Amino acid sequence: MPGDKIFLRDGSRIAIIGGGPAGCFFANFALRQARLRGIKVHVTIFEGRDFTRADHQACNMSVGVLAERLREKLDWQGITIPQRCIQAEIQGYQFFTQDDYMSLEHPVPGHRPRIVSVFRGGGPVHSHMKEDVSFDHFLLRFVEGQGAQVIKGGVKDIVLPGHPEGKVSLMFGNGEELEADLVVGAFGVNTPTGDIFARMHFGYVPPKTLKTCIVDARLGRDFIKEHYRDNIYVFALGTDEVEFASFTPKGDYLTIGLVGKRDISTPELRGFLNHPVVKKALPQGTEVLKDCCVCFPRIPVGPAHQPYWDRLVVVGDAGISRSYKNGVESAFMTSYLATNTVFERGLSREALKGGYYEPAIKLIARDNFYGRLVFKAFSLITSQRQILSERLYYAYAHREKWIADRLNAALWNLVTGDAAYKEVFKELFHPRLQFALLPVTLEGLVRQILGMKKKRNL
Repeated sequence: MPGDKIFLRDGSRIAIIGGGPAGCFFANFALRQARLRGIKVHVTIFEGRDFTRADHQACNMSVGVLAERLREKLDWQGITIPQRCIQAEIQGYQFFTQDDYMSLEHPVPGHRPRIVSVFRGGGPVHSHMKEDVSFDHFLLRFVEGQGAQVIKGGVKDIVLPGHPEGKVSLMFGNGEELEADLVVGAFGVNTPTGDIFARMHFGYVPPKTLKTCIVDARLGRDFIKEHYRDNIYVFALGTDEVEFASFTPKGDYLTIGLVGKRDISTPELRGFLNHPVVKKALPQGTEVLKDCCVCFPRIPVGPAHQPYWDRLVVVGDAGISRSYKNGVESAFMTSYLATNTVFERGLSREALKGGYYEPAIKLIARDNFYGRLVFKAFSLITSQRQILSERLYYAYAHREKWIADRLNAALWNLVTGDAAYKEVFKELFHPRLQFALLPVTLEGLVRQILGMKKKRNL
């Protein structure tokens, strides 16, 4: 086919729509690949937001936890997060259910986690940071230093060429036009840019999404240090509205994140904050909503349909991303796969399908199937209070044995994203573990049935 021979050459131009992590990672990989091949490519990033501002327009609306696996990948690329961007160095996790809680530690004894919390923008609304704390702004400046050009503003329209050998035209600004050999969509699911790609009618359909909730509550550095001690609190309360939630310390702020089985809105947020377990961990309850930054961003819960075409590829959230967690790491991985493909296989739809889309589906999207199984099972178990309580108590009582180690490792990998969902599934539902927990599970079931009968007799 004619399109099979499309490659980047010396002087080619790459246009990246979106200056968040996905766009910056692609720019970094592309510039490095070009240098290794002894060619020069021009990389232009279109980004309309000023990430240094403290408002909703500047923020990429994320809980802002960077996992250890991502830190290792950044080290590999020579990307060191400046200390000014790090709001907290996370020491551990506290896992809360309706009746119990577990302290989760790194599965390797003595290992110090390299998990950090960051602000994606310039801070919560009305905050006044003394320096530039934005992780996204740091990445954008980093790739600008590597040679990328940044145009402040979005793209208004894209016109695909009539034949594979032609270039893609991008319209922006006040009637300006730029021709590119490759266009990269790195725009995320909370922007309208996906509509531009959908109306090009090459087959792109954005991912299915779920509305979540993020609250940045200013509680004061001393209060947060005293109460949370650089731990992330994770809540699995078995309610119908909220599947799981988290508290993440960030300097003077506590970031509260909620994910539901359905779209989250204000009533679900208030219901969560008024839950007895939550009020013990956050005595202020709904009072924190009086002076806070609240948003309801969407997260992808499935892959996009056909995020590629001749001379065009979509990476990150708007392409293929891990469900519920590790969005920045997914941006890294999809950008890496896509960049390798365009330099090694070419820019045709066939090359991008075989080198980028199919491997990404196998690596991320298929693993999300196991993630859905894990979260559905968790939702079922956490709704059965007596059974869950018996299982957790047994693990605590036998904390010196392998059963506690395995459960701790599985839950740690689940909440941190340090392992694939498939591996977490294998750990949680290992036959030996489930067989060991069977007697206490049956005991909890009997107690729950008896408790239910007792309630009926009252």
